[in-house]
Amino acid sequence: MLIRNRLTIIFTLLATAIQVTLSLLVWYFYSLYRQEEFYSRLESKARVAGRVLISRRHLHDDFFKNMVRTDLLTIVEEQISIYDHQHNLVFTNRTLKESDYYKEKIPLLATESMFEFKSGHLESIVVRYKDRGQLFYIFASGYDRIGFAKLGTLQQILLLANLLGFALIVLAGWYFSGGVLKPIADIVDEVEQITAMDLHKRVNEGNRRDEIAQLAMTFNQMLFRLEDAFVSQRSFVSHASHELRTPLTNILGTLETSLRYDQNPADWCESMEVSVEELKKVITLTNGLLGLAKVTDGTVALTSVQVDDCLLTAIGQVQAKYPGRNLPLRFMTSEDESFTVKGNATLLTTAFLNVLDNACKYSTEAVSVELIAKKEQITVTVADQGRGITEADAAHILDPLYRGKNVEDVPGYGIGLAVTQKVIDLHQGIIQITSNVNKGTSVTISLPSQA
Repeated sequence: MLIRNRLTIIFTLLATAIQVTLSLLVWYFYSLYRQEEFYSRLESKARVAGRVLISRRHLHDDFFKNMVRTDLLTIVEEQISIYDHQHNLVFTNRTLKESDYYKEKIPLLATESMFEFKSGHLESIVVRYKDRGQLFYIFASGYDRIGFAKLGTLQQILLLANLLGFALIVLAGWYFSGGVLKPIADIVDEVEQITAMDLHKRVNEGNRRDEIAQLAMTFNQMLFRLEDAFVSQRSFVSHASHELRTPLTNILGTLETSLRYDQNPADWCESMEVSVEELKKVITLTNGLLGLAKVTDGTVALTSVQVDDCLLTAIGQVQAKYPGRNLPLRFMTSEDESFTVKGNATLLTTAFLNVLDNACKYSTEAVSVELIAKKEQITVTVADQGRGITEADAAHILDPLYRGKNVEDVPGYGIGLAVTQKVIDLHQGIIQITSNVNKGTSVTISLPSQA
């Protein structure tokens, strides 16, 4: 079901429920008002009958009957009955068939001056009346034809009003929901027009304050991230294609030349050696790309890992690659801190290895390594005294396959630091790089320790 239809139905149900409830309350309180008004009229009739029939001694003549004929406010089916203190009927203006039924109501006046009750379709009251020390009980009954007619008319008016109100509520709900959802519909239309070729487009953010504006702002933030990802992907594909094309072209050219012109085994060996070296470059680049893909696929299992063991393993591999290079390691920790993190030992070792390999690759001096555990955080710092990184290259140093202008003469593909950043992000850590040209580079990796 469309949200507009659902909102219309909910709005209609709520508004109709409120309208019907108010109508019922109007009908109910008017019904109470009619009843109280009619009982008040009956009480007035009973008091008048007491003053005329009892106080003026007209119980046994036709004075009251003559008075009733001239009374313009006579109640429909009006009945007046009077009982003495011994509960004997002393007067009635109609043939009374419910004499015993009325007598049963007299004891109910023991604590009250007036009692109201119903007898069939008639509404009745009984009041006490004293005259010259004698006690009488006066009953007054009647049918409120006018009051019930008004109540019936009110019911018809409320019914018609509710039907008309229901129709208006449906229309109002339809237009109201349409107006509320229009900004969302506009956003949907704008988003549908954005493709991979024009990710620079943005959604109108409206007033930038309400929830719909926040939705539009969220879409724009997502578009910013998508645009950055597409740009990075294009750059990555361009660099990867270039890096792979060069050694493969060299291999193909060397083998074709050897096939056509080499005549002796020595030339064949030389061509094969060149091809093998180029193939090693392709394998190294491919392994780096596979490692980057493995880190970003999100399927790595994390367990408790000792950072110091991973770092020592990485240092051992770098020293084997660069024999004679000095890699002093300094530990700092308190008694209640440890070097344990939640992570993957292989990936952490690779991250440290990439940082140490870069430090040794671009510097001939000693590379200092520092491991510190403090305040639930483990910090690894690798500092060299090499070429450093220019300001222009620093903004892209973590991009895959990006290499600085001042290191083009050094073999490499610019994948190591990109893999390291992905690994550190996977471990919820932070990598910071500070560098000065021709003075050296310092790489700091911070990881949250495991409690």
